[in-house]
Amino acid sequence: MRPYRQTFLVFVLSWAALVGFAQGQAPLFTWRSHTSYHQVIDIALAGNRIYAASPNGLFFVDLEENSVSRLTKSNGLSAVNIGAIGFNADQDALLIGYSNGNIDILRGNGIKNIRTVLEAPIAVNKMFGSISFNDGLAYLTGDLGIIVIDLSRDEIVESYLNIGENGQNVRISEVTFSADSIFAASAQGILSAALNAQTNRQDFNNWKRAFLGIDFEHIEITENGLFASSGADLFSNRDNTWQYLTSTSQNIQDLEVAGGLFVLTSNQIQSLQNNQLATVHTFEQSGIAKNRFRLDQNSFWVGDSFSGLLRVTSGNETSFLPSGPAADPTWSLSKLENDLVKLAGGFNQNIAAEQRSPFISTFNFIDGWSSRLMVNSNGDSIGDLIGIQKIDGNGNETFMASHTQGLFKVDELQVLTIAEVSPNTSLTSNFRLTAFAKDNDALWVTNYGSALSLHQWNFANDTWQGYTLSNSRGRFPIGLFVAPNGNKWMPIDDNQGGGILVFDEVTQTERYLNTNGGQGGLTGSYVTSLATDDNLFLWVGTDEGICFFPNPDAVLNGQALTASVPIFENRLLLRDEFITSIAIDPANRKWFGTKNNGLWLFSETGEELVQRFTAENSPLPSNSITSIFVEEVTGEVFIGTDKGLVSFRSDATKGTLTHQNVEIYPNPVNSSFSGEIVINGLVNNAIVKITDVSGKLVKQTRANGATATWNARDVSGSRVQAGIYLVFSSNADGTETFVGKIAII
Repeated sequence: MRPYRQTFLVFVLSWAALVGFAQGQAPLFTWRSHTSYHQVIDIALAGNRIYAASPNGLFFVDLEENSVSRLTKSNGLSAVNIGAIGFNADQDALLIGYSNGNIDILRGNGIKNIRTVLEAPIAVNKMFGSISFNDGLAYLTGDLGIIVIDLSRDEIVESYLNIGENGQNVRISEVTFSADSIFAASAQGILSAALNAQTNRQDFNNWKRAFLGIDFEHIEITENGLFASSGADLFSNRDNTWQYLTSTSQNIQDLEVAGGLFVLTSNQIQSLQNNQLATVHTFEQSGIAKNRFRLDQNSFWVGDSFSGLLRVTSGNETSFLPSGPAADPTWSLSKLENDLVKLAGGFNQNIAAEQRSPFISTFNFIDGWSSRLMVNSNGDSIGDLIGIQKIDGNGNETFMASHTQGLFKVDELQVLTIAEVSPNTSLTSNFRLTAFAKDNDALWVTNYGSALSLHQWNFANDTWQGYTLSNSRGRFPIGLFVAPNGNKWMPIDDNQGGGILVFDEVTQTERYLNTNGGQGGLTGSYVTSLATDDNLFLWVGTDEGICFFPNPDAVLNGQALTASVPIFENRLLLRDEFITSIAIDPANRKWFGTKNNGLWLFSETGEELVQRFTAENSPLPSNSITSIFVEEVTGEVFIGTDKGLVSFRSDATKGTLTHQNVEIYPNPVNSSFSGEIVINGLVNNAIVKITDVSGKLVKQTRANGATATWNARDVSGSRVQAGIYLVFSSNADGTETFVGKIAII
């Protein structure tokens, strides 16, 4: 991986708008997106607003208010995976083109969604790469060609597809316009066509071609002629003749016109003067890809792949980077003291590294998100992070695991290899780490393909033990779950037989579980996730559904063993569904993430569906769920996907043995309120009864952990009349009680 000059990078944004977003809790049953803004792929200037797009989100800087606001799928956008944005001042419209062909048009009165391209039966990639404007029309370009939108009607009026040589499909990167012609930078050279009404631009025969065989990315027009770029080469057209002009030391990332022509590379901004390029600005961080730039009066606005939106003024750089994780893909979510930790991971199904982000991103409800770049003593980045653990040994230390680079100790000043911390480690080389877990005074790690595939480090006395498992499949663990009794449950690579190997290091016993009845009875051979619920049932997610072991402590007793499967809608629960993750909430309900079918919440027994979320009916950025974490104190459920992270404020919070600081809100309740009244701080799983002042029962329910809700309706579903209502809460045997009041006005 590429070395970085700086060891630690923590980005802080002080604007009130963003701090307000990061702090506190989300309202009940609402969503929020946790989008990464480190990579800005496009920029649009809109007067005092500067819009910047990351792959999964959009934000704008308001120069008058000195504030930043964000737009995501959680608060209005139609999709994720933005390809391009563009602003048209005449129509006061911001256009957003997505990777799937979806289009949003944002104006002050809302968002207009155009799904024509999205729903068109076109086999070509529909991602939009740039947006340009001319004479009231918007031109969106991409692999499919050119889509033209009339902004006065917000509808597609033309499409120039298959305009390559001999009518072939051709990628169009950008377009620009003269008074009477359109010019396109394409994968087959420079294309041009007349703009008059008599020319049928949908016919490839009406497009002229220059530089056939050269792949052009950018094109602009100035008063001195046309300019186009291919790689590091810059070409010009003067007097209707194209010619090579000059080259830069790096590939040209963008062209911009502001009086003259400006050129963007990853290291510099340059201007064209007398057919030569002169340096205007050299970026502080070299080697970081730049994606777009725009010139606004005396400032360059630059889309950086590392620092978000850069403002370059008089040689000074200012980074605009809203609070968010360092990268969108999510490998794992876990809790480290008071912070949620997000890792991008990891390795793929073939147990090969995916070259994922070398950042650890953390979130808390006070400070929002911060990110730290992980580098070793040589300055090389440490990526493919699969786990992080904090130990209570010498100094409350933190350790992380990388799939390809081993174990590391992390403190505020440095990152040390495990060999530097514990020289007698049994983990020395050939790292293919697949899991990392803590068990009392020991850290455990699995090393795929090694004879010693399971390692134990007792950090209290700094002793190591490597284990060779007797079952040959034990060389290929892809996960590790430490059960409450200390047994190690290790899912096995499906290409090596799959199933689970259970191991007890104290008795040196092990057992292999598979799909055969009596030998495990797993629903599928590819085991992806394990979780223990409040009843100490062990739930297992596989590529073919869900199952559980009601008595996992007995697995090593040698008895015949077949997992149980709940019945839902007269069939096995989520039968044939590829389960990717499992989480148990404070109400002992089950959250199941799937590979292609979104997120499911089931009751304690798995026999009743509580909620189901998909990318189509919720702000989920994708139906491919990678990880789930339930914050028990607040009830917020964090959901990682292959395209980003979101969270949902659920109604289940961690309860206690007594009523503590009970809150009822809103209270009083206005007659126009249509949401849920929240009763929080109850005894765990309390029985809650709501009556009118005469004692007539209006509603009876059970708290999900410490939280109960009421929609201000009676048992028949009718809205209750204005008045005072009493809340009676107690535990199961009535020894712990609470009485409160709700005013309906």
